Amino acid sequence: MAKSYTPVQSDYKFIDIVEFLHQQTRPVSGAEISRALNIPHGTVMSHLIVALERKWVRQSGDLYEPGVRLAGMYSAFKLGLQTKISTMQDELNTLEV
Repeated sequence: MAKSYTPVQSDYKFIDIVEFLHQQTRPVSGAEISRALNIPHGTVMSHLIVALERKWVRQSGDLYEPGVRLAGMYSAFKLGLQTKISTMQDELNTLEV
């Protein structure tokens, strides 16, 4: 029997904030994020502090934008997929011989 887990609502808010930042064409303020997502400003700022510490978000003055950590995570994921594809292609080539 599989266990059932309850989602943590603050996780949804954190992901909404990060996704919102990625949709912007310029850095935005915490207040802008708060208004756009209808999340209390203090909650947005609490999430941004963690995101800044982990380099998921970058701060420029009072503005925020996606950070380098997310780009690095994407690059590692992409490299992993490319490695899997290469391994599978090698296996397919072996079958053709």
